[in-house]
Amino acid sequence: MFHMKEAKIGGSACVLVLLFSGLVTCSGVFGSPLTDDVATLDTLRENLPKDYKIPVRYISKDVGGACWLHLNLYPLEISLKTLALKFGNLSSNRENITIFITMLQGLRFTVDNEELEATMQAFKCHYRSVRWSTRRYFGHVKEVLVAFASAPLQFHCTPPPCPTVPPITTGQDSQKHVIDRAIPGLLALLIIPCGATLALFLRTVLCRKVCCARRRRETDTCTFPGADSPETQSDPEDGSSAAHNDPESSSLNKQCRVQQDTLGSEDTAV
Repeated sequence: MFHMKEAKIGGSACVLVLLFSGLVTCSGVFGSPLTDDVATLDTLRENLPKDYKIPVRYISKDVGGACWLHLNLYPLEISLKTLALKFGNLSSNRENITIFITMLQGLRFTVDNEELEATMQAFKCHYRSVRWSTRRYFGHVKEVLVAFASAPLQFHCTPPPCPTVPPITTGQDSQKHVIDRAIPGLLALLIIPCGATLALFLRTVLCRKVCCARRRRETDTCTFPGADSPETQSDPEDGSSAAHNDPESSSLNKQCRVQQDTLGSEDTAV
């Protein structure tokens, strides 16, 4: 909600606006050009960094219609006040900005304050908050000041329906673009470690199964030396020759005999 100070203006009173080049009187229409002040705007723009972004609330011409100029007076005044606070009291930039603040206040006092506030409330949902470059920002200030010289003091506008979805500003659009680009990277950081952990887990389980099967087979072989040698069981006479022909079986039998001898010696000792 915009909070505006009510100004009591008499019907026959004339508002004096202090311009950078002198005094201008109002009698419904400003009679002096703003050439000198426009030049000051250019100087002020050059004194600020080109990449500096200035925040402002505004309504575009296609939305504000015949009232776009009056609807932008107070938000632009507030934006200039915020910008002036960025500089010191002795800064020439702050002095020049203060001049344009005084000009906008004078322009705002020439219209009906209550009507202006009511119109701004009616168009509240159409205001957009943006951050403009110095060139575009001061171009907007220049457009408002020059256009008001020929603008009628009386105005009446009917606002269009409020948008169902809030308009995406330039800053919000850039933030959304950054977030959209960052999401795939974040997903990759999550998926890759999880996949590697799962593969390592499966490999560990498989290795354990293989080792257990091998140990079980070795245990069974030691307990029943002739279980895996059917040929030896069917032909006892050829057992010695088969053992000589199979080195692995011979070494395995030796290991089993050593284990059995060890167990037998332990039993005897007991």
